[in-house]
Amino acid sequence: MKKNIFSTVIIVLLTFSVTSFAQFPEDALRYSTLGTGVGARSLGLGMAYTGISNDYTALFWNPAGLGQLDMSEFSFGLSHLSSKDNSSLYGSEKSFSTSSTKLNNFGVAYPFPTTRGSMVFAAGYHRINDFAGALSFSGFNPVSSIIQNYARDGVSTTKSPKGNLAWELYLANVDSLSPNYFVFDSPIRDSVTQSGKTLESGGMNNWSMGGAMEAAKNLYVGMSLNINTGSYSWQRSYSEQDLNNIYRTLPFDFRSLFIDQTITATVNGFSAKFGMLYRMSDWIRIGLSFKTPSWLTIEETFTSQGESFFDNGDNFKYPYDAPSKFKTKYDVVSPFVFNGGVSYIIQDLMLAADLEYTDWTQMEFRNAPEDLISYNTDIKEMFQPTVNLRGGAEYELPAMGMRLRGGFAYLPSPYKDDPSSFARKYVTAGVGFVVQDIIAFDLGYAYGFWDSFRVNYDKTSRVDEKIITHNVVATVTYRF
Repeated sequence: MKKNIFSTVIIVLLTFSVTSFAQFPEDALRYSTLGTGVGARSLGLGMAYTGISNDYTALFWNPAGLGQLDMSEFSFGLSHLSSKDNSSLYGSEKSFSTSSTKLNNFGVAYPFPTTRGSMVFAAGYHRINDFAGALSFSGFNPVSSIIQNYARDGVSTTKSPKGNLAWELYLANVDSLSPNYFVFDSPIRDSVTQSGKTLESGGMNNWSMGGAMEAAKNLYVGMSLNINTGSYSWQRSYSEQDLNNIYRTLPFDFRSLFIDQTITATVNGFSAKFGMLYRMSDWIRIGLSFKTPSWLTIEETFTSQGESFFDNGDNFKYPYDAPSKFKTKYDVVSPFVFNGGVSYIIQDLMLAADLEYTDWTQMEFRNAPEDLISYNTDIKEMFQPTVNLRGGAEYELPAMGMRLRGGFAYLPSPYKDDPSSFARKYVTAGVGFVVQDIIAFDLGYAYGFWDSFRVNYDKTSRVDEKIITHNVVATVTYRF
């Protein structure tokens, strides 16, 4: 038998251990982060659109810009995101890719007749972030094993070891020192080959309505109200193998361990955005906007199951008949987001620049268990304010009805002490065609690149990543 004290296989569905599943500050960051925005034109301009916002997508970027519209608009767009992750674990490199094609936006903007100034209302749907991601890794870890993470040698508990993954899979023993007092013991501590694959999907959406008016000559103010919806899916297959046949003595003639885990989540909430745009002349526009915190409710379901194999032919699965399932519900409050932008026209050339300020230490968990609420202190220590820089240019070829665009965006990491390589960088390009001032076709592209890392259980299992993304958005706008 593979464990002493208790030799019967427990079939009761219990969660593995506290370290197997918990919400972390990264969860708050995921649901608080905005992606590359809405619309193909803005993407081609490096997402520098706060000081332009002269079409339907102003509802997302700067709702005050809606006041510039003198014709009704219907907008429809699709986006395609592909993500490639190049990983390294103890010098062993692998790569993995995934992709996602989604509706980027659809909606309508309608200017009401006025005797002076303007009044425009708009409503629609926006895809504001996409969680598509992938990771594959494999390498020999000479210093640690996930088994010790579940049942660390010499660590005692006043509870039964039932439900502990390592114990249930016969990978650790326990010694009973006194009634209800146990100490774990396992010789499997290091020198294992670790492999895994992770897939992420889902995203965040806005269902928005808002409007703008010309409060004074060439000064527009506006707001939008947003119902936030979303989903998140995470799947991980993890394994450890004794390929060097180090552990070959009964009862720990360990050969391999496999763990399958999933997270599925639904997100619901609301937020608002306010904006101002001033046309100083026909050539210069200045825009300001701020987004209120998003108040989000997340409902998550976590499943997990493990299986162990031994050289003598034994194998064990826990839980035996179906993965364990754990449900939780909590709230996340995202930080304020402040934007400022300017656009300047020189004949057929338009230049645009944006600054975006976010204090990530304002993220917060609410209406959650105490252990999750305690992460609010970690958020203050781990994160920092950031200033995102965006810039772009658009050149119009009037004779051809074409506009060429290019841009760049630099988004620093919200984590303290991260190097500049962890900042998200985007190089963008785009093209637009206008047919008789009625139909506009726009295509935008963004090439993103940055470094990151993940840990499987602690810092000795760190996987370094180099991430490359390709994002394409196509939009058609009909003016009537």
